[in-house]
Order: sequence, then C-alpha cells, then structure tokens
Amino acid sequence: MKLLDLTERLGLVSYRNQAKSDIKPHIVVDTDICNSVCPHKCTTYVCPANCYTMDEEGQVHFQVEDCIECGTCMYACDQGAVDWNYPDPEIGRGVTWNFG
Repeated sequence: MKLLDLTERLGLVSYRNQAKSDIKPHIVVDTDICNSVCPHKCTTYVCPANCYTMDEEGQVHFQVEDCIECGTCMYACDQGAVDWNYPDPEIGRGVTWNFG
C-alpha cells in the first residue's frame, strides 16, 4: 500500500451533498482581527489543511474550501476571529472521511 502525503490525503476528503462551488461555510473568519490585533497569527501554522495562509506582507488569508472540520483553529484562535458552527449532519452537510 502506497503511503500518501498530506496533499494527497486531503484530496480524498469530500463533502456530502454539496459541490465545492456550493459550500455553505461552517466557519467564518474575520481576517481583519487577524491582521490588526493578533500578535501571533497561530492559525497559519496550526491548521492541518493549510486553510490559513500568510502572504509576504504578513497578512492572513482564509479559504474554507479545503477545511476538514477538525476544529483546531476554533481552539487556537484567542482573538475572537473564528466563528465556528458544526455542519448539520441532518441535512447532509459536512466532511466525508473516506478512510475512517
């Protein structure tokens, strides 16, 4: 069995009943807070899916499309920039883990 790198493993994650163009974000990030008052910008290095990135000018950017709903950023952010709501499994939203 071939060992997959992180990018390949993240490519196996799919979302139930929604295409990537139809994603209803379960998380909203106020990057104005990240870029104005956050002294450490820790979400840029704790997110395993690399949804938080920092550009060469030190500005934090967020994209929800690759989020694996692990919740790490919800606990890591101590500045109130992350507004997290678990996807509703009753309406068939959220990540599908193909291998457990």
